[in-house]
Amino acid sequence: MANLRDTVKDYQEELRDGIAWVAFWKTGRSWNAEYFHLEMGDILYPEDRSRMEEIKQADPAAVVVNGYYSGYLGEDRNLDELTAGVRRHYENGYSNIGEFIEAHDDRLPPELIEEARAAAHAAGLPFSEKAYRGGEEPDPYLFDGSMSMEDYELMHRMIEKERSERMEETILSGYLSNLGKYTEGRPAGEWVSFPTTAEHLKEVFDRIGIDGKNYGELHITEYQSSIPGLAGKLTELESLDELNYLGELLKMQFDDDREKFAAAITYGDHTRDLQDIINLAQNLDCYWIYPSVKTEEDYGHYLIEELDELELPEEAKNYFLYEEYGRDAAINDGGRFTEQGYIYNNRNTFTQWYDGRDVPEEYRVTPQPPVQEKEQADLDAAAAIPTTATEQPPVLPIILSSEKPANKMKEITDRLEQGILGIYESDRYADYLRTMSKFHDYSLNNTILIAMQGGNLVKGYKQWEKEFDRHVKPGEKAIKIIAPAPFTVKKQVEKIDPDTQKPVFDKNGKAVTEEKEIQIPAFRVVSVFDVSQTEGKELPDLGIKELTGDVEQYQDFFAALEKTSPFAMGFEALSGSIKGRCNYEEKCILINEGMDELQNIKTAIHEIAHATLHDIDKDAPERPDRRTREVQALYSAFQNVNHFKEC
Repeated sequence: MANLRDTVKDYQEELRDGIAWVAFWKTGRSWNAEYFHLEMGDILYPEDRSRMEEIKQADPAAVVVNGYYSGYLGEDRNLDELTAGVRRHYENGYSNIGEFIEAHDDRLPPELIEEARAAAHAAGLPFSEKAYRGGEEPDPYLFDGSMSMEDYELMHRMIEKERSERMEETILSGYLSNLGKYTEGRPAGEWVSFPTTAEHLKEVFDRIGIDGKNYGELHITEYQSSIPGLAGKLTELESLDELNYLGELLKMQFDDDREKFAAAITYGDHTRDLQDIINLAQNLDCYWIYPSVKTEEDYGHYLIEELDELELPEEAKNYFLYEEYGRDAAINDGGRFTEQGYIYNNRNTFTQWYDGRDVPEEYRVTPQPPVQEKEQADLDAAAAIPTTATEQPPVLPIILSSEKPANKMKEITDRLEQGILGIYESDRYADYLRTMSKFHDYSLNNTILIAMQGGNLVKGYKQWEKEFDRHVKPGEKAIKIIAPAPFTVKKQVEKIDPDTQKPVFDKNGKAVTEEKEIQIPAFRVVSVFDVSQTEGKELPDLGIKELTGDVEQYQDFFAALEKTSPFAMGFEALSGSIKGRCNYEEKCILINEGMDELQNIKTAIHEIAHATLHDIDKDAPERPDRRTREVQALYSAFQNVNHFKEC
């Protein structure tokens, strides 16, 4: 049994400072106490009102007192004086709990409440006294007594129904097109919504004719998404499995996460490719978002009034520059104002859940095409086809079996490596180099890829139409080459003074940083078509003459070569079929006597290349082997001779 003095002792701080209201009541001969706080406007919280009703029922004489507002109490009273003050209130009926409830209860008259409740139920809606009284939405995850249990359950059923309808919305869809039929002028495609199933995708493939044999390539010509900005981040070469992976992740998001994801897409620091976006969907805890903040002024008010970043006197608030304060804070955050609110990166660890290699098994939906024959078999078959000196060899495109862009890049670079090895390990230098000499605008890798596939002069599908008034023939398969696909990322770097070229420091000695966009080099596989695969307006003759005949201004040309040569040059009768020799020990170049002028020029360039590139200690590790040296010299000769012949 607790006496009044011991009970008051437990609540003496509250009774002295007046920060809470304390109820005292008796059950039998034992004293009890409990403290309460009022809402803004001195209104009882619904749950506190319910608790006070229980206390009133247990002891109608219960009192509710406050050290600041109630007499006989306060900060200057000791424990005995506080005990006496509470007893006086209780025995004289001061501060009765019933009167306190009535004075701090803003509930509407019962008849009005019931009328509003009936109207809500007639419309099939839940009713909340809290929302009806002050326009404040009830917390769906907290039962606070402002709703009946039936209304609370109805609210949750409606929330679940709305969420289900949102889940059924098309989060992401793409138009899948048969690339082969597109090039034939017979477009075939269909919209697919993600996430999807392997069975549905197989049906789509069958309808648009993707069979892995006659037609194995598809591209996605258009995207649609209920998430603003997402469609614009995706390319026509995306992996269907990765799109399905992303679709499943977005489907599982709650509304708040969906809004944050949309804002993060606009923010843009992890959106360079689909792999990045998949990881972004699983790292939303790396961002803070304030949905109500849409402008710099909004942000200033939010920081001052909601987060209490600065303690401003009330009279100063009318003169405070909220917009400027919000602008400075946003710059420091590196944040961005979006349709969904203000968002910034909170610098939590961004975890790479998906490495871009293997999509988890449960998200894979792409039908697997039949295994294609390897490109080397195609090249061997092409080598067996007899052709005349002027006949254009057949175009034999590389058939890529991979679906993902990253895997396509690996597959084509593997084929490229095989092609380069084929050059080094065979005697077909001239065939490859003759092709290379025509491609002044292509990298060495693409030149080899084009040559491997029998190409001569290649352009993109649209380029042939727009620039040359030619069209790709029906049924032609594209040649695969590698194209640059750089992307930019935002990065915080030290700010450099443009005058001193040294880092800038703030008043505290910390290095000042600024956000810069940095371009990251990357590549992707693209489709092009050879001139022999097109028809239309005639092109100028691209043929190369035989390596025979005289050279205009031969004496001047040869004299110029002699000046550029690091070794002395001369003519001498060489044995056998040797046309030239580079002597590294004597620092001289010898050219076989009796050859025609054009062959002399070609041999001179070849041997000058040796002298320039390979005058290195024979035992030096960086010196190429003999076969490599010959390819390098032969490449230089073909490039230069064929170039000058076309001039």
